[in-house]
Amino acid sequence: MKKNGIDISIVVPLYRGAKYCHRLLELITRNYLFQDLNRECSLEVIFVNDDPQEKINLNAGDMLFPVRLLNHKENKGIHAARVTGIQNAEGKYIILFDQDDLARENWIYGQWHKIEEMRVSACVCNGWMERFRKLGDAKKLEENMSSMELFIRSGNPIMSPGQVIMRKDCIPKEWLEHIQQMNGADDFLLWIIMLKKGYHFGVNDECLYYHTSARTPDSVDEEHMIQSLKEMLHILSDTKILNKKECGMLNQWIALMEAAGTYCSWKDTNIMQTIRQMRKNSKIFHVMRNWIDLKNQGKNFSAFFTRNEYRTAAIYGMGYIGESLYYELRNSSIQVAYAIDSVAEDFKQELAIFQMEDELPEADIIIVALVEKCDDLCEYLAEKVRCPVITVQQLLLECDKEVRRI
Repeated sequence: MKKNGIDISIVVPLYRGAKYCHRLLELITRNYLFQDLNRECSLEVIFVNDDPQEKINLNAGDMLFPVRLLNHKENKGIHAARVTGIQNAEGKYIILFDQDDLARENWIYGQWHKIEEMRVSACVCNGWMERFRKLGDAKKLEENMSSMELFIRSGNPIMSPGQVIMRKDCIPKEWLEHIQQMNGADDFLLWIIMLKKGYHFGVNDECLYYHTSARTPDSVDEEHMIQSLKEMLHILSDTKILNKKECGMLNQWIALMEAAGTYCSWKDTNIMQTIRQMRKNSKIFHVMRNWIDLKNQGKNFSAFFTRNEYRTAAIYGMGYIGESLYYELRNSSIQVAYAIDSVAEDFKQELAIFQMEDELPEADIIIVALVEKCDDLCEYLAEKVRCPVITVQQLLLECDKEVRRI
């Protein structure tokens, strides 16, 4: 039986966001109808338009739940927009959802049941940062969320506030009153204050939320994020929410991130991991550049597959390159039979993904979408599946030969 009052308020800040509203309402409606959630949970959606130049008409009169639009008379930033939404929210729980976020149809259902079951101040769910890549490991997330030192040494472990459902009465007044002017780090500020006040974060390991990594032109870039982090540090220092030692650790991490020009940790062990990742990113860049060069010459992988009479392919490794390869082949006559990856999961639940120890189905060829040297891996796969195995780099070279023949 549904209780009186609102259970969940979903607050969505908008900036040039009219184009997102219809999709967001459809997404939330699918969630509201998932396993009859609407019979046991009351919901409201609050849009906060932070762009006074854009007039938004929601046409939400026939929705299953209340939908409100609040308009700022001047652009105040995402922190202020979130605060406006929270101050007008009637729900016991708050979800801060960004305009370009995506989620599975059981996102609200899974989060609401988890926070009710765990009886915690906030619940953080797992999800995806790419179509096949999870946001992180639940055990690591729990470790970070229980240690302020790990939190401020390694950065914000929560990719986006859309991962979190929290009790409204646990949102600190300090966060509601000290509004960041620079977009980017206000959610990090919120989590730090909540942790310092002793609020407990539970973790929902179910993958429910999709963080759009290819952000819109209106999103925050690296330089703005660093400036926002510096503003956050000033607030934490001026209000004495963090002590001198904690501010020093956070300042060191921000300085390292500014020097590296990317998100990283200042721990010695993690610095080496960051360097290795940067080297790997350089290799990925060169692979993708060679790929684009071929496409600019009007060539794709089809000629190679046709010449060798390959009709089905499997992909090993569903990172950036593997995902791009999947889309390229899917738009050709080649069928992607399956993928092999120990940690990947398909957000759209369309592609079968196996682990190496599984019995692997037949395929005409396996493409290894890794940039590291992997001769032993290729030999093992060729023996296991009894088919040719080729790396993406080798595939690009073969396609380049096709170009030179013409």
